[in-house]
Amino acid sequence: MSSNYTYSTGIGHLPSSITSNTITTTSIADSAITIDGSGDSVSVNRPLVVNDRDILKELDEMRDALLLLKRDVDMEAKYPRLRELKEQYEAELEKYKTFDTLKESK
Repeated sequence: MSSNYTYSTGIGHLPSSITSNTITTTSIADSAITIDGSGDSVSVNRPLVVNDRDILKELDEMRDALLLLKRDVDMEAKYPRLRELKEQYEAELEKYKTFDTLKESK
Protein backbone atom coordinates (compact mmCIF):
# COMPACT_ATOMS: atom_id res chain seq x y z
CA MET A 1 0.00 0.00 0.00
CA SER A 2 1.43 3.35 -0.99
CA SER A 3 0.27 6.81 -0.05
CA ASN A 4 1.21 10.24 -1.26
CA TYR A 5 0.04 13.40 0.43
CA THR A 6 0.21 17.02 -0.62
CA TYR A 7 -0.87 19.49 2.03
CA SER A 8 -2.21 23.01 1.69
CA THR A 9 -0.67 25.81 3.75
CA GLY A 10 -4.21 26.54 4.98
CA ILE A 11 -4.26 23.31 6.99
CA GLY A 12 -2.67 23.65 10.43
CA HIS A 13 0.85 24.93 10.83
CA LEU A 14 2.74 23.57 7.84
CA PRO A 15 5.94 24.81 6.26
CA SER A 16 5.51 27.76 3.88
CA SER A 17 7.26 25.73 1.16
CA ILE A 18 4.14 23.59 0.79
CA THR A 19 1.78 25.40 -1.58
CA SER A 20 -0.55 22.81 -3.10
CA ASN A 21 -4.30 22.95 -2.50
CA THR A 22 -4.99 19.22 -2.58
CA ILE A 23 -4.74 16.29 -0.21
CA THR A 24 -5.09 12.96 -1.95
CA THR A 25 -4.49 9.40 -0.91
CA THR A 26 -3.75 6.55 -3.22
CA SER A 27 -3.58 2.93 -2.23
CA ILE A 28 -4.75 -0.45 -3.41
CA ALA A 29 -8.30 0.96 -3.23
CA ASP A 30 -7.04 3.90 -5.38
CA SER A 31 -8.44 7.35 -4.66
CA ALA A 32 -11.13 6.45 -2.14
CA ILE A 33 -10.81 9.89 -0.55
CA THR A 34 -10.08 13.19 -2.24
CA ILE A 35 -10.02 16.53 -0.46
CA ASP A 36 -9.78 19.43 -2.85
CA GLY A 37 -8.62 22.63 -1.15
CA SER A 38 -9.37 24.83 -4.16
CA GLY A 39 -13.09 24.78 -3.33
CA ASP A 40 -15.25 23.93 -0.37
CA SER A 41 -15.79 20.26 -1.08
CA VAL A 42 -14.79 16.86 0.18
CA SER A 43 -15.44 13.81 -1.93
CA VAL A 44 -15.54 10.27 -0.56
CA ASN A 45 -16.03 7.74 -3.32
CA ARG A 46 -16.72 4.79 -1.04
CA PRO A 47 -19.11 4.24 1.90
CA LEU A 48 -17.82 6.21 4.89
CA VAL A 49 -17.50 3.63 7.65
CA VAL A 50 -16.32 4.57 11.13
CA ASN A 51 -15.95 1.82 13.75
CA ASP A 52 -17.96 -0.55 11.52
CA ARG A 53 -20.83 1.99 11.19
CA ASP A 54 -21.92 3.39 7.80
CA ILE A 55 -22.24 7.11 8.50
CA LEU A 56 -24.67 8.00 5.69
CA LYS A 57 -26.91 5.05 6.51
CA GLU A 58 -27.03 6.13 10.14
CA LEU A 59 -27.86 9.73 9.19
CA ASP A 60 -30.73 8.47 7.01
CA GLU A 61 -32.00 6.31 9.88
CA MET A 62 -31.85 9.25 12.30
CA ARG A 63 -33.77 11.49 9.87
CA ASP A 64 -36.45 8.82 9.49
CA ALA A 65 -36.65 8.15 13.25
CA LEU A 66 -37.03 11.87 13.97
CA LEU A 67 -39.69 12.15 11.27
CA LEU A 68 -37.74 14.88 9.52
CA LEU A 69 -39.09 15.68 6.10
CA LYS A 70 -36.77 15.46 3.16
CA ARG A 71 -36.51 18.93 1.68
CA ASP A 72 -35.88 20.16 -1.82
CA VAL A 73 -34.41 23.61 -1.21
CA ASP A 74 -34.43 24.53 -4.90
CA MET A 75 -38.14 23.72 -5.22
CA GLU A 76 -38.87 25.63 -1.98
CA ALA A 77 -37.15 28.68 -3.46
CA LYS A 78 -39.23 28.32 -6.61
CA TYR A 79 -42.48 27.54 -4.75
CA PRO A 80 -42.49 29.24 -1.31
CA ARG A 81 -45.79 27.54 -0.44
CA LEU A 82 -43.87 24.25 -0.06
CA ARG A 83 -41.98 25.64 2.92
CA GLU A 84 -45.19 26.99 4.45
CA LEU A 85 -46.83 23.56 4.12
CA LYS A 86 -43.81 21.87 5.72
CA GLU A 87 -43.92 24.29 8.65
CA GLN A 88 -47.69 23.77 9.05
CA TYR A 89 -47.21 20.00 9.05
CA GLU A 90 -44.49 20.21 11.70
CA ALA A 91 -46.68 22.46 13.89
CA GLU A 92 -49.64 20.08 13.60
CA LEU A 93 -47.40 17.10 14.33
CA GLU A 94 -46.18 18.76 17.53
CA LYS A 95 -49.80 19.37 18.61
CA TYR A 96 -50.63 15.68 18.12
CA LYS A 97 -47.51 14.60 19.99
CA THR A 98 -48.44 16.87 22.90
CA PHE A 99 -52.02 15.56 22.84
CA ASP A 100 -50.79 11.93 22.89
CA THR A 101 -48.39 12.66 25.73
CA LEU A 102 -51.15 14.27 27.82
CA LYS A 103 -53.60 11.46 26.99
CA GLU A 104 -51.09 8.76 27.97
CA SER A 105 -50.20 10.47 31.25
CA LYS A 106 -53.75 10.16 32.63
